Amino acid sequence: MDQHTAKKARHTPSNQEHAQNTTTTATSLAKPSEPGSITTECADSKTAVLASFSAYRDTLDAHYDQRERIIKCSRDITAMSKKMVFALLRITQDGPVQAFRETEKHHKRVIELFRKVSVDLQGTDALKYQAQVTHGVQEYVEAIGLWVFLRDNKLITKQQVVEYLTVGDTDGGPIINITDSDYVLGICDLPGEVNRYCINSLGKGDREAVKRCVEFLRVLKEGVELLLCTGKIKDLKKKAP
Repeated sequence: MDQHTAKKARHTPSNQEHAQNTTTTATSLAKPSEPGSITTECADSKTAVLASFSAYRDTLDAHYDQRERIIKCSRDITAMSKKMVFALLRITQDGPVQAFRETEKHHKRVIELFRKVSVDLQGTDALKYQAQVTHGVQEYVEAIGLWVFLRDNKLITKQQVVEYLTVGDTDGGPIINITDSDYVLGICDLPGEVNRYCINSLGKGDREAVKRCVEFLRVLKEGVELLLCTGKIKDLKKKAP
């Protein structure tokens, strides 16, 4: 054997050495981690997941509770606004002084309810829960609109609605936000109550009141028809007089 062959033989591992190295490597790769470390990692992961789901649950619970409070308060506003309308429609029997006095009592209660619901309508929540409060607001606009018509023979403006909801407020702003949709859809409910007043007045022989009602309804219808052409107010077609 020459010198080159002997040197190559010294650097080439034998089959037995190669098998031992392979066995050692496989054993080291197959060796499991410590049982304690796996248990700790699983526990920490489970705790983090439970904490996240608990936070999600609390957030959803708070959302549903707030939503239910707003819906309930909106229903109360609707009921009290209807009492305002009923008191106003008795004007042909009780006279304006008595009718307006009763209406004022109900109106104070409505303002208290608006203050109550305003707590849940701060910041972005005013838009988030708009659908839950809008029906109460529309009913209020209808009631206060009938009041202004019977008292001043005019159509109430959105600014006047805001002013009614600003009376007594400490920061000088409205108790809640009144959207254009709230105002217009509330006004669209007004013709039904004006018609009832017109019929009651006709039964009393008050032709002047009937004439005022007809002129008011004609002008209101023209205005709503113009708004219909714009298509800006959702659900206006359903309520248009």
